[in-house]
Amino acid sequence: MSMDWHSDPVLREDLIRDYVHRRLPDYLVEQFEAHYLDCDDCFEELRATELLMLGLGEPILERTLVNDVTVLRFVESAQLLASSLELTELANAIRLQNDTKVLIDLSKVSRIDSTGLGVLMNCYCHAVKNSGVLKLLNPDAPVKKVLSLTKVDGILQSFEDEAAAIASFQGLPA
Repeated sequence: MSMDWHSDPVLREDLIRDYVHRRLPDYLVEQFEAHYLDCDDCFEELRATELLMLGLGEPILERTLVNDVTVLRFVESAQLLASSLELTELANAIRLQNDTKVLIDLSKVSRIDSTGLGVLMNCYCHAVKNSGVLKLLNPDAPVKKVLSLTKVDGILQSFEDEAAAIASFQGLPA
């Protein structure tokens, strides 16, 4: 079934909103992505909608302080892929702050690509440059596999238990 994505602007806006919120059925996601990734006008509209939603304050990341450790958690399911809103938000959350002890909870991250790995490494370098430490919490199996295959897990320490992760920061300068 092929849809005319341009004939009904209200339908198009509803589809974009549902896609961004990951509420489209799988069969519609495939059709939607096939069209929007090939149509420059529609792709720009999708990106503008994502940025508008971000600007309206729908949080992507939650920042909490546990002892003296900043814990960053994704509010909803996330993918750390090239040009994803979640990846941009994560990069900004790290680079625009001066936190020296950072734990990134990856439990809601289902996929990561080379751009996502690059951002994690840039965040790690930023932390080290500021005499800080960056660690990961709860990467799921596909993400853990990518971290292992690329040997990033040898640089970024990962934990399955939040209490153990927080405790691992003890004794490090604040």
